[in-house]
Amino acid sequence: MKPLINVRPINVDGFEVTQQVIPHKIAAYTFAFLMEGEVLVEVDQKSFLITAGQFILVPENSTILIRHFKACKGFDGYFCLDFLKDVSYPVLRSQQPVQQSFWFDDAVFVGALMNRMLIACQDKDKQFLQSGMDLLLSQIRTNNRVAAIPEKFLQLVFDREAVPLPVSEYAAKLNVTANYLNKTVKNHTHRTAIDWIEIARLNLAKQLLKDPAVPISEIAEKTGLEDQSYFSRFFKKKTGMTPSQYRNLK
Repeated sequence: MKPLINVRPINVDGFEVTQQVIPHKIAAYTFAFLMEGEVLVEVDQKSFLITAGQFILVPENSTILIRHFKACKGFDGYFCLDFLKDVSYPVLRSQQPVQQSFWFDDAVFVGALMNRMLIACQDKDKQFLQSGMDLLLSQIRTNNRVAAIPEKFLQLVFDREAVPLPVSEYAAKLNVTANYLNKTVKNHTHRTAIDWIEIARLNLAKQLLKDPAVPISEIAEKTGLEDQSYFSRFFKKKTGMTPSQYRNLK
């Protein structure tokens, strides 16, 4: 029988591309807290970037897909409402994922609490886990959401069915200028819009290169770089290998 709560460590070194991961739905509230790194998660087709010092709580029965993660350390897990002593917290009434940023001493405290809850899971210490969840949920505010423009931008950039576009075209779709888009995305994600487009382009290229039947010229076109030689230079700059060399490794 599946336990009513679980807390696990996150410790992923290096850079991973996860576009091939299948979306999954969990019949419980899920959460994650990062102490280092970044994760881009898609929840019910909306994108959320989680960085160091941030906690995210996802409502039960949400469809979750990890799009990108890099050098992550922290904790994740789930809990069922039946496990809690108190289900009156406002955050539990939200139908959308809720993010909370913790800074300095608060982040250290949350990290220590999550580590103690990890140990409590291993020890099956129900009393401490219930108290820990009460304390954690009391710190989360329902109005602490990522700004609308960066969220919509990330959703467009990591659309599995779309070719990555120039910044100007995303800006036009969002009815803002390219300069404003770059600025607001960087303010909220610590990367520029161009950075995220290149990450999405590289992720897509790596995924397509796994299929030897797809010509590299076609991959260049599908990643928004129709000039195959330019695509090859871009790929080698980012990975240290040509597309052909990367494909042969697989």
